[in-house]
Formats: sequence, C-alpha cells, structure tokens
Amino acid sequence: MSDIAKYLIDFLVYIALGAAISWFFFYLRRLDLFGGFLGAAAVALIGSILGAFLLQKPLKFIIDSMQNGLGISNVNIIAALIGGVTSVLLLSKINNGRKRKDY
Repeated sequence: MSDIAKYLIDFLVYIALGAAISWFFFYLRRLDLFGGFLGAAAVALIGSILGAFLLQKPLKFIIDSMQNGLGISNVNIIAALIGGVTSVLLLSKINNGRKRKDY
C-alpha cells in the first residue's frame, strides 16, 4: 500500500472519530454546541488530531500492552478519543453547557 493511501486511511479514521464524538454530544447528550453538529465535528476532528499527537508518547505504554484491536492503521485511538472529547467538552463549556431545546 502506498504512503498516500496510508495517510488517507489515517485521516478517514480521524474524521470518523470526530463525527462519532460530535454525534454523542449533540444527539445523545443533547448539548447546544456552537455551530451545531458540524461545528462540533470540526472541533472534535481538530481535538482528536491534536490529542493523538500530544498524547502519543505518554500513552505508548498502554497502547503497547493492549495492541490488539486498538490501533487502526497508524492512529492511536485512545489518544484521539481523549483529545476529541476534551475539545468538545471545552466547546460545551464556552456555551455554558446548555441543553438543546426542542421546538
């Protein structure tokens, strides 16, 4: 597999994680997020990429001990989830953690 295909798969995994995190907070937790679902997805995508880069070294021991099933391509799933969830929680705190109203 070429390097471009590997990077594309990695980016698609980050997009899927960002969308899943956004879906959880926007539809299940029903938080009123700035920019709605797409705004939260963009923030979660950026947060998951930053979290994966910043937490790669500290979480390396945990990932090495649980290697089977947690690494998709070159993406550190745990670090990306921590970064994405943290960024969407910060986005929610900016909006004072309000719940969405049904109209």
